[in-house]
Amino acid sequence: MATIRLKTFSVVGVVLGTNVVEVEVEKSATVRGLFDMLFKRYGEPLKKKFFLPGSGSGDMVAFLMRLNDEAITSTFDMNRKLSDGDELAVIFPVGGG
Repeated sequence: MATIRLKTFSVVGVVLGTNVVEVEVEKSATVRGLFDMLFKRYGEPLKKKFFLPGSGSGDMVAFLMRLNDEAITSTFDMNRKLSDGDELAVIFPVGGG
């Protein structure tokens, strides 16, 4: 098993009840696998933050992530392998006007 530290901000932290969660994953886990585990654990409230309305569990919204010291994205890097001790930060773009 590997321990991943997930850091979240704003709306995701509200759903999780905290801005930092440590998650145990299989040693061969990917970013996508981590999210699948989180969606099972936190259910529909979390899915609503990550998927486009009306897409079910099909199309994720675009967001940024930081894996340790490297910026990665929800559109290209979901199959990235995770290692024990990795820290993944999830950052949604701030909107408004």
